[in-house]
Amino acid sequence: MDAADRAVRAHRHLRRYVLDHERAVFASRLHWATLLEPILTTVAATVVVALLHQATDAGAVWVLWLLPAGRLALKWLEWNYQWFVATDKRLVLTYGFVVHKVAMMPLMKVTDMSYTRTPLGQMLGYGRFVMESAGQDQALSRVDYVPDPDVTYRKLTDTIFFPRKPGANAAERPRPAPPAIVPVGQREPRPTTAELPVVGPPTTDGDRAWTERDGAAQSTRASQGADHVDVAPFPQPDEPQERPRSRSRLRGLIPTKRRQDLYEPPTSSGAGPTVPDPFL
Repeated sequence: MDAADRAVRAHRHLRRYVLDHERAVFASRLHWATLLEPILTTVAATVVVALLHQATDAGAVWVLWLLPAGRLALKWLEWNYQWFVATDKRLVLTYGFVVHKVAMMPLMKVTDMSYTRTPLGQMLGYGRFVMESAGQDQALSRVDYVPDPDVTYRKLTDTIFFPRKPGANAAERPRPAPPAIVPVGQREPRPTTAELPVVGPPTTDGDRAWTERDGAAQSTRASQGADHVDVAPFPQPDEPQERPRSRSRLRGLIPTKRRQDLYEPPTSSGAGPTVPDPFL
């Protein structure tokens, strides 16, 4: 919370008019130069009454001094209620001791703003701001005796003509993106698909051994006869199981004779081979 928000929340008079969701940009009483004229009037009245008392030697002349002194006290009480507040949504000016008054102008209505500093204002440190709207008479159009006019002018210009998004802070800046994490060292190889079986001559010693073993088994079957059926025994628990053979290797174990060569249909007397009729 900045100084403007703290000033608004600390004064009960301002908490009546500033909403909770508004962000105060500038909040301050008007410059003490508003009391300059009653102060000088009271000082002059004091000098005059003192001369009259010295000349007439009558103490009743000090009753006349109560008039400018009472006016100065009333101006001071009014000055305590003269606040100029600028939020992110509107401009607010509060004044009045006996009758409280509030003048307000939305920021979206402000089309132009002029800033003036007289020679006395340059010496004492105050200025005048005149806000103009789009052809309409607003309740808040001129504010005199604004303290720290240069700083206030920059804040009002930034708030009125360069509004920020709701919830954005003026002190926040966009943070840079975090640096990319680059892996250090050797990268692991990417997973690939399983290797496909290659049909062709053996390329490793293990494949050659399996091929020679399959060839020996095929020659054994050929020597035993075409009608012999080789049935593999059921594997025992203690015996190591054989390596599963791929489809490409089983192709070499198929007997060379076809099934129709092994089966010979019965012959007839003279008509050649008898073909069974499926309709009989």
